[in-house]
Amino acid sequence: MSDGAVLTVVSLVLAVIIAGLFRLVSVLDAAEMTLRRLGGDVRAARKAVDAVGQLVASVERDAAEGQAAFDRLEQIKRGAAGSDNEGGTGPVSLPLRPRPSAP
Repeated sequence: MSDGAVLTVVSLVLAVIIAGLFRLVSVLDAAEMTLRRLGGDVRAARKAVDAVGQLVASVERDAAEGQAAFDRLEQIKRGAAGSDNEGGTGPVSLPLRPRPSAP
């Protein structure tokens, strides 16, 4: 084989290696961008989980207050149904209105 043929084969091999390295760099660059995006999504998910935790605590607190209010209402209803007040509705009754005067 002549020197020119050897140089041609070596240059072709080097060109293929360089092209492969450029391809590898582009794949790694795309992988880096994907990982950065994934990292941002993970941070956003953590913030969302924290916000959901606070929301759940607030809902549980409101549910407990609502249940207590509902229980008080049931006690008021039971107290009104068992009372001996005639003409009244229990602890919450409205005053009677005066009759309109005749013209």
